[in-house]
Amino acid sequence: MDSTQPKLRFYLFVALFILFCGACFFFIRLDRAAASPSSLSGLAALREMSAQSVPLDRALSNGRPTLIEFYADWCTSCQALAPTISQFHEQYGSQVNFVMLNVDQPQWQQQLQQYQVRGVPQFFFIKSDRTVIKTLVGAVPQPILSSWFEKLLHPIS
Repeated sequence: MDSTQPKLRFYLFVALFILFCGACFFFIRLDRAAASPSSLSGLAALREMSAQSVPLDRALSNGRPTLIEFYADWCTSCQALAPTISQFHEQYGSQVNFVMLNVDQPQWQQQLQQYQVRGVPQFFFIKSDRTVIKTLVGAVPQPILSSWFEKLLHPIS
């Protein structure tokens, strides 16, 4: 029994060392990701767009097409897309309602169910008659978003 105790101690030491190294790696990566300039600027852009967002009830009743984005502050894809959506807002803001709904706010639970939101970011392109013409989920490339804005504004008859 004495010959197994050194082996047991060795394996325990190795396991604790691996656990310690893994925890250090995780926390260092988490800290860098949370404080990276791109994530901070993306979060700032999300919050600014949310503040400029057209209220949902007004957007669906003012006769203009609408883009609804379901997002979350913690969502890195949402943060990464924020500058692109902001550019679209500058380009199309006079023609399209931009609505931002934070999935973490309980007031939007009914809309989460109504639109069957399954991920963030999730975009809904809605014609002026309230018909959803396209739903996109995730980190959508700029050219695809651009083509759907054009289809929203210039539907083929």
